Amino acid sequence: MTKNDTASNEPARKPDDDATNITTGVPGLDDILGGGLVEGGLYLIEGMAGAGKTILSSQIGFHRVREGDTVLYVTLIAESHSKLLSHLKGLSFYNADAISDRMLFVSGYHELMRDGLSGFLALIASAIKTSRPRFMVIDGFRSAREFSSTELELSQFIHELSAFVSAARCTTLILAPLSGNEPHPEHTLVDGLVELNRYNTGMRRAREIEVHKLRARDHLLGKHFFRITGDGLVTFPRLEARPSMMEGAPDLKSRLGFGMPDFDAMMGGGVVKGSTTTLIGPSGVGKTLLGLKFLEAGIERGERCVYFGFYESPERLIAKAEAVSIRLGAAAKDGRLAIQWQPAVELAIDELAAELIAAVTRTKASRLVVDGIEGFHDSANRVERFGLFLNALTHRLRQAGVTTILTEELPLYTAAVPAAAMRASAMTENIVLMRYVEANSGLYRMLSVIKQRESAHDSAIRRFIIDERGLHVTEGFIGGTGLLSGHGSVAPSLSVSDAGART
Repeated sequence: MTKNDTASNEPARKPDDDATNITTGVPGLDDILGGGLVEGGLYLIEGMAGAGKTILSSQIGFHRVREGDTVLYVTLIAESHSKLLSHLKGLSFYNADAISDRMLFVSGYHELMRDGLSGFLALIASAIKTSRPRFMVIDGFRSAREFSSTELELSQFIHELSAFVSAARCTTLILAPLSGNEPHPEHTLVDGLVELNRYNTGMRRAREIEVHKLRARDHLLGKHFFRITGDGLVTFPRLEARPSMMEGAPDLKSRLGFGMPDFDAMMGGGVVKGSTTTLIGPSGVGKTLLGLKFLEAGIERGERCVYFGFYESPERLIAKAEAVSIRLGAAAKDGRLAIQWQPAVELAIDELAAELIAAVTRTKASRLVVDGIEGFHDSANRVERFGLFLNALTHRLRQAGVTTILTEELPLYTAAVPAAAMRASAMTENIVLMRYVEANSGLYRMLSVIKQRESAHDSAIRRFIIDERGLHVTEGFIGGTGLLSGHGSVAPSLSVSDAGART
């Protein structure tokens, strides 16, 4: 699966008049733009050096060539066209056959030097009249700013350029360095203003795109992550910024079980189809295995399932499951189970969400396990948006009709469940708390259903046993107190036969 696949798993929002819509072909960008650019519009792309302005404009230009348009690329920099093209040759969208045929390059540097803005505008008029392009890029607009003697002169140039490209129905991008908070005349005169920038957090840097202004389009507000790959720019619209449809009423009679009769009985027959359940507990308590058991139960029913995790490779995961009689190997080989592993590399939270949703959509999965919601939290460049993101993600999964299990880590030694650990569980219908309890010089696993929104459930605290035969839920801790805090005490009459419950 390519990055393009993950960023474009949804169609962009359709503008009112498709006949005048100019798509960019950049994965995710048309969705941010509300469908695309307007035919004959004049757009300013600002960004610091190395932000990706030239790659973005060239990527859109070659896309427009593939759509049948003639594209005019006008440069106002001293760099030769051959050097510019040499930088683009390594990108997959580059098409050498289009150069000088449908992708035309013109230098306006000498005209600007000799005759100023009026001479440069005359060059553009002549080139458009001769080539009749439907898309144009003006690269190096900083030179035009520097050669304007007054702001009025620059405003007049932008106004005349806008009128000219509109009449010629030639959608135009102007590339300029980032102006920061300093206002420029062109900001008010262009039809759209797009900023490319970088955001630093610790040792990490992320690229962001923001549409500050866009006439005639219902665009997505705020900053969105993008990456530069061998395919060019791939943008990932913020999940919480997307328009959201209402969820339908759940079918409380349709339940999905874990294949563990005693535990399913605790859940009132299983979890409601399409719901989201959080398994919270410390490392090693059995959250992953319980999630895998849920997937095995689905596979046995002929369902398609997805595991999305951060910590264990597919081979280790399957071996771990097989050791406790959870059989997943055959399903992973024939495609009934898709294992999506995200190794420890720097990925952005929106990129992860796009890959997750694409995996669910591609496989038509009915069951999903997201093992380690902390992986999303740690990938958030701006941690303050994590709550909104997670709310949007769980909403989207419900819309997709997938029944989801999330696992969330608790500290091994703590007096109570910390508030931070409830960030995922607060947004899900069901919560299963899994803890260790120390008793009679032994360590025992226990679990309890502490929340099930759509139905009644068994709130008893029960022992949870993992052995080579599988996963088992036994009777409750009779006489125990304080078990949910992790500092429980068990009745002294706990027999030696209970040793099988130890970890």
